[in-house]
Amino acid sequence: MDKTNQGVKERKYNDKAQRNKAINWFMLLGTTILYVVYAFVLLNTYRIHATKLWITAIIILLSGIAIAINWTVYCKKPTSDKLGWGSQTSYMIIYSFYLIFAGNTFVRISVIPVLCAAILFYDLKLSKIFCLWTAIVNIIYTIVMMLSKADNMTLNYMELIIMLLTLNTIYKCTDIGHRFSYDMLHTVKDQQKLQNEMLVDILEIAKIVQTKTTKSNQLVQNLSESTEIVNTSISEISATTQANAINIQEQNVMTQSIQQSINQTVQRSEEMVTVANNSTESIKEGLQIMNHLKEQSTYIASANELVVNSMQRLQEKTKEVHDIANIIFNISSQTNLLALNASIESARAGEAGKGFAVVADEIRQLAEQTRKSTENITTIIEELNQNAIEASNNVKESIQSTDNQGGLIATASQSFEKINDNVLVLSDNIEEIDHRLIELAKANNHIVDNISQLSATTEEIMASSEEAAAISEKNLQNADETKEYLSEVIETTKRFDKYLEPTHE
Repeated sequence: MDKTNQGVKERKYNDKAQRNKAINWFMLLGTTILYVVYAFVLLNTYRIHATKLWITAIIILLSGIAIAINWTVYCKKPTSDKLGWGSQTSYMIIYSFYLIFAGNTFVRISVIPVLCAAILFYDLKLSKIFCLWTAIVNIIYTIVMMLSKADNMTLNYMELIIMLLTLNTIYKCTDIGHRFSYDMLHTVKDQQKLQNEMLVDILEIAKIVQTKTTKSNQLVQNLSESTEIVNTSISEISATTQANAINIQEQNVMTQSIQQSINQTVQRSEEMVTVANNSTESIKEGLQIMNHLKEQSTYIASANELVVNSMQRLQEKTKEVHDIANIIFNISSQTNLLALNASIESARAGEAGKGFAVVADEIRQLAEQTRKSTENITTIIEELNQNAIEASNNVKESIQSTDNQGGLIATASQSFEKINDNVLVLSDNIEEIDHRLIELAKANNHIVDNISQLSATTEEIMASSEEAAAISEKNLQNADETKEYLSEVIETTKRFDKYLEPTHE
């Protein structure tokens, strides 16, 4: 039995060929019996001389030929559609010949079983042709009977009327049966078509369900694996988020400390700006003093040069006085020598020379005093010269020192100018730093606020992560349950495989 017919009761006459075979058998058997009856009746009537021999021979011969042909065709192809027409036609020929040439009431009504059997074909054309043929033959038979002035014509007319009514009934039954059969058959076909379409849709849906369920099972498998990964990741995220929350709290504390440091730095920066401004003023004053010292140093250097020149002239004059003192000393020495000589000569002169000796002695004493004074002057001049030299050297050293002081003052002045410039730059930088520190303080305040919000958000994320972890765990359980359900669905949809295979064919 086919898989598609499993569980479906097999109907023997559901196939048209089987129906044709059964109808052909019934028709063939019925006509054969009638032919045998016809032969028996003809032989009996011939025996009593009621029927002519040639009529009996022709009908028996035609009946034998019809029986042979019909059974031969049936044996070769019992399901043939043409066998019904053939057997019906052969019978109508024999029936017509028999009724017209040797007919009676028996022959007239003998066609009714055959026509009733033909109803089974539900062929309206066949029924119409043979019913009309039978009616014409019966009318001809009545006319022949009327022309031959047979007895009991009233009965003959009544038989004709009943026969026509019977033929009409057979035709109508065939028509109604054909309509019923047609409607029922096409209703069944429509339902079968609808059921086939439904079955095709069901099989297609089952196929799609089976395919999609398999894919869904795979997706659920992947989802289960992904959920496990997500669950692990969420646990890691939760732990990381908790660590981040601790770090953010520490950063918040550190940021607040930074904020305090920034505030203190801003305060110190403001103080530095004030100090730098004051230093700038002091440096400007020092620069002015250094410029004044530079001018004084230049003036002192000029004065020292004048002093050096004066000391040089003094040395020259002292040298001249020294030379003069030397001359005086020499003169004093010569005068003393002359006085000594004069004393000697006055002593030689005796009394006459005493007065001259006194004068010579006085001159000697004066010369001696002059010599001593000259020596003193020379000593003083030498000391004065030495002091002048020392003063000149000191003045030169003072000039050198003044020059050095002027250079140092110039260098200091330049340094003060550089310091002034640097202090100005420093002041600008400190002001810029102060401005930046103020902005940094604002930014840090904003960062503190953001860190506070981030801390709150992190706590929410941590709570959400924990909730998500719980949901992920629940989803994992649901995914496992879904896998089990999908496995059951897949096993169930496999029952459609026996219906899907014929569809593929």
